[in-house]
Amino acid sequence: MYFDLGSVVHHVSVFQVEGLGWTALSLVSVALFFIYSLASVSRPVPPPALKKRPPNYLAQARQRQAEKAAIIRLEQSRTRIRESWANDGFPFLKFPPELQHAVLGFCADSPSTYLALVRVSHATYHSTLRACIPLMPITLSTSKQLSAFARLVHRDEENPRSLAPNNACLLVHHLWVSPLRREDTPTAYNILRACTNVRALACDARTLATSIAKRKFRHTMCRDLTLLLSQPQWEGTMDTPSGRLFLRQLTHLRVMGEPTVPRVLPMAELTHLSWSTVDDDGAAKPWPLGDRVVFPALQQVVLTRRCGPEKPEPRKISSQLALFYVLRDYTEMELWCEGVTGQSLWSRAAAAKAAPPAKKAALTA
Repeated sequence: MYFDLGSVVHHVSVFQVEGLGWTALSLVSVALFFIYSLASVSRPVPPPALKKRPPNYLAQARQRQAEKAAIIRLEQSRTRIRESWANDGFPFLKFPPELQHAVLGFCADSPSTYLALVRVSHATYHSTLRACIPLMPITLSTSKQLSAFARLVHRDEENPRSLAPNNACLLVHHLWVSPLRREDTPTAYNILRACTNVRALACDARTLATSIAKRKFRHTMCRDLTLLLSQPQWEGTMDTPSGRLFLRQLTHLRVMGEPTVPRVLPMAELTHLSWSTVDDDGAAKPWPLGDRVVFPALQQVVLTRRCGPEKPEPRKISSQLALFYVLRDYTEMELWCEGVTGQSLWSRAAAAKAAPPAKKAALTA
């Protein structure tokens, strides 16, 4: 048995050569890996890309900051106001006078609210008077009403905190004054003389003649007159310069107690006329609508008739003439008050439906 030394040497050399090849390849791979790693680590990192901001970025930021600060201040102010109201009550009298009058004016239609407000304080009393009296229809007939209103419009020397003379009376825009007792007529005259700023007036002929016609003309704002009179009493108003000036400026006239108005009235500005009738149904055209000399500006005539509970609807006879029905238990004062609050005879007659045309009688042979 023997060994072949040459074959052994041959096999050993082949193994060594192959091992050396793999070793060299491994070394080269490791070297390349380290070189790549070092290169990756040592490579400079590019800076992050900055977002482009709009040119007004700072202005917008300041605006947002100011808005946040304003919201914070508003919430703080609301908190202080709520705390103040909880401790001291609602500071209504600290509002501007115009705003106070606008709010208090809504109380003019509610007498109970008005009476409650004038009893709150001295300041509220004056604010309520100035806001409500120009909007309220003031009706004075009884002795109690006339004397109470006379104390309001004239200074009470015993009360230094009362309204100044002619201050409250200048606030009156809508006045009905018709004393029921002869003893109260001087008080009625004095009230009407003082209320020179009245816009809508209702009174009898004697009061009108004594308080306005026979005095210096001062009632320059009155445009609406409801007159309680009879035919012979017109002359007391028309015979004086002040009376003629007063009638000439009127645009609305309502006459009670007469079937029509005389042709001698100097009323060039009159546009709306009304009187009560018993049996006139408007079939015949009233003369004022056709007389452009006496009434050159007349636009509408409304006739009123009393009726029972059935109360027919208003009838528009023509574009200028209407017939309006009034319940028998409905007073003229109530009708006047409705007109002051925006529901006048003329506005309701204008909204009335036109009357159907009359049927012609059939011709017979």
